[in-house]
Amino acid sequence: MKKILEKLDQRYMKVCIYASVTVLITIGVAALLLSTGPFWSKLWGIFTAVLKPIVVGGIISYLFLPIVNKFEEIINRNKVHKWARPASVILVFGLVIAVILIILVIIAVTVYENVETLNVDSIKGVLVSIQNDYKEVWQFVDEKLKESNVSPDNVSGIIASATNSVKSFFSGLLFGVIFSIYFMLDGKNISKYWSRAFVLIFGKKSEDKLFAFMRDADKAFSGYIRGQFLDALIIGVMSMVALSLAGVPNGVIVGLFVGIGNMIPYVGPVVGYCTLVIVCLPQAAIDKLIIGIIILSVAMFIDGNVINPKLLSNTVNVHPLLVVAALIGGGTIGGIAGMLVAVPTAALIKLQFDRYLEKKEKMKTEQLN
Repeated sequence: MKKILEKLDQRYMKVCIYASVTVLITIGVAALLLSTGPFWSKLWGIFTAVLKPIVVGGIISYLFLPIVNKFEEIINRNKVHKWARPASVILVFGLVIAVILIILVIIAVTVYENVETLNVDSIKGVLVSIQNDYKEVWQFVDEKLKESNVSPDNVSGIIASATNSVKSFFSGLLFGVIFSIYFMLDGKNISKYWSRAFVLIFGKKSEDKLFAFMRDADKAFSGYIRGQFLDALIIGVMSMVALSLAGVPNGVIVGLFVGIGNMIPYVGPVVGYCTLVIVCLPQAAIDKLIIGIIILSVAMFIDGNVINPKLLSNTVNVHPLLVVAALIGGGTIGGIAGMLVAVPTAALIKLQFDRYLEKKEKMKTEQLN
């Protein structure tokens, strides 16, 4: 046995032993994970439940922090006040709540006016005409609903699922707002604590790299947000003017909702068309509805192919073609959420790639010299 061992290559023996031990450890870990699956699943559920409001709170604080800082600067112009920060946070959230309430009041007034002018007979005539002319379409829709198992038997399940989703959304939003308030009130101390922890664990060089990356990310995302707000303002005003001149009922309201919806890529048209139907159909203003759809289609075409790519290319410093490509890719990967972060992410990747090229170019120049 000793002679056989002496003839074997010791280096390959070590490799085989290491490989065997690695395989055994991997099998053991996999078996442990499989046997304790419910525990890890529950732990993951707790982790995501805690992480969700933290992420939401971080996003809210990131959006409102510049405004809070500006209000605090105005309050502390002549003398530093301890209550300036809390007052600024309260003021910002008060303004947000006021804007939401104004929008809800506008919706309520619009709905009330449309109910007052409701022409039931005209609507019935329109619906009967549509049903007679497009009977095959109704039949096709009914077949598709049956194929999707959307029947009276499972409607209650769908309603329960939708209710749980809405409840989860609002609970996450509520806790996200609470986290955002703490982030804005005590952000400096939180940042200082985690910066210290990061330096102790990963070192000063890693912190410098992380901060450089975060500055680039802030530049890309803040530029994107500015571009989206400016785009929403332009397309909202454009829609208001065009719809009002065309005599569309509540054209200003429709334009307002188009602008708000346009803050999210591709959502603006959906919001605009739905609002048009809500304000035109009760009055049986089918001609104005068609005119409004044409106006919004033209406005959205101009916005999607000229205004939005140009604005974003200026604010996040990327080519319009990259903006369009990023929106397509982000929508394919993550839907609306993917489109929201696609452009700033593309800008951040481009910025990092540019820095890499600059570093390579600098190294080549130093080698030549």
